[in-house]
Amino acid sequence: MTGDALAAAERRLAAAGVPTPRNDAELLVRHVTGWGRGELLLRRARPMPADAGDRLEPLVARRAAREPLQLILGSVGFRHLDLLVRPGVFLPRPETEVLAGEAADRTPAGGVVVEPCTGTGAIACAVASESAPGRVLATDVSAEAVALARENAARCGVAVEVGRGDLLGPVPRALRGHVDVLVCNPPYVAEAELAGLEPEVRDWDPVAALVSGPTGNEVVERLVDAAPRWLRPGGWLLLELDPARAAVTAARCRVAGLTDVGVVRDLAGRDRIVLARHGMRSSSAGAI
Repeated sequence: MTGDALAAAERRLAAAGVPTPRNDAELLVRHVTGWGRGELLLRRARPMPADAGDRLEPLVARRAAREPLQLILGSVGFRHLDLLVRPGVFLPRPETEVLAGEAADRTPAGGVVVEPCTGTGAIACAVASESAPGRVLATDVSAEAVALARENAARCGVAVEVGRGDLLGPVPRALRGHVDVLVCNPPYVAEAELAGLEPEVRDWDPVAALVSGPTGNEVVERLVDAAPRWLRPGGWLLLELDPARAAVTAARCRVAGLTDVGVVRDLAGRDRIVLARHGMRSSSAGAI
């Protein structure tokens, strides 16, 4: 019966240490059957189609080996979007949906939005679809990420320019002082912290998308220091980061001359996002 297959999958995932075995088992069963959640509930006492059962076993084995569920399913829901995901590109996280929403809320009509470290393009696509920007630019050092972000933008039907390069390197210099929203989920793991991450993260996400350097705050600091040069007066910087580093990052924003510095909590109540505003035009022409 379908319920038996579901229970067996849940037990196997739980034994493997998967954090959410029931949820993952249900999603895998729905994936191979094509059923919605309600249909799965109605069919629990009925036999699962034979071909679906055959396809379920290897998928459960992959998840039990701690391969991320998103990669097994091939896509991930992010806010109202369905984004493609692939090995070698950083996977979007639920907490980052909060960051995307904060960025969209601060994007003026016709404004310019820049997202370094775009990965799948999740934030850029969400902002482009939920607000009315004049221009959205995203960057990443990874060729695989750039290709996937472009594919997701086309899939979502939004206009996002994606360039390959380090942080703000690919962004046209003519946009300095004219960016309305600079939003980023940068690498913020310290080198010594990598080994302690969950297998789904440590073994599958690109190290370059996770690890910033010895302190974990190197990329965040570069973006904070560059923000006054790129933001227009009144423009916003929004950064996702390690909750343990929220206070020090907020302090650095103030040192950089940014104002209206605040912290936003994620879905679990942790200080996950630092935001700050550029209150005056900077005359500095230095590069990030």
